[in-house]
Amino acid sequence: MQPPLVEVVVELQFDAVQLSNEKLQYFYHLNSDSLPESEGTPEDSPISISAESVKLASRRGVSFPALRSTWTPLLDSFLAIFSIHQLKQLSLSYQNEIPIEDLRSFRNYLNINFEMPETLKERVEFFRSEFTYKYPFGEIKVWLQPDWDEEMENYCVQLNLEARHIGNVATPDLYPAIQQLHEGIKDVFRQILSQDYIRSLPQ
Repeated sequence: MQPPLVEVVVELQFDAVQLSNEKLQYFYHLNSDSLPESEGTPEDSPISISAESVKLASRRGVSFPALRSTWTPLLDSFLAIFSIHQLKQLSLSYQNEIPIEDLRSFRNYLNINFEMPETLKERVEFFRSEFTYKYPFGEIKVWLQPDWDEEMENYCVQLNLEARHIGNVATPDLYPAIQQLHEGIKDVFRQILSQDYIRSLPQ
């Protein structure tokens, strides 16, 4: 069975900086092996830059630890070139799609129950649900909702998890902080999904 991970996103927010063309061009030149060298960022680029944030995204189906060696040079050079020493907010998001036979079978994959009146339960197959887990570093937002996967031509459950670090992060503490967010997401993933499903995934 393929891992359900579809997309991973890391976003760093900071006080606004001046995005001069000279510095942007230097950044792209420095990372020309990983990024297209241009003043803008094409939609298919793994990085998105604004005056107050930088965002990295991957659809390789692997989590942050496997992406760290590729993403570290990009983030380190960006923070150095634009003299960013402190982050206002840090987040790590994982988007998952879990194939299911039909909408009612989603309960076989989850450890959590949705209580509702019997009359409503008979009419509702699945509904969007949002909840938040609290952690010492901040919080993890969870979204569960049904969807139709056109590529696989069957139903799936979208499980999106976004871990947010509450409070400032000094740039030397960036990677331990992202790893902490990753560990929190992994913990929530194992709490939400059934052990039978987790055991079926590649370890």
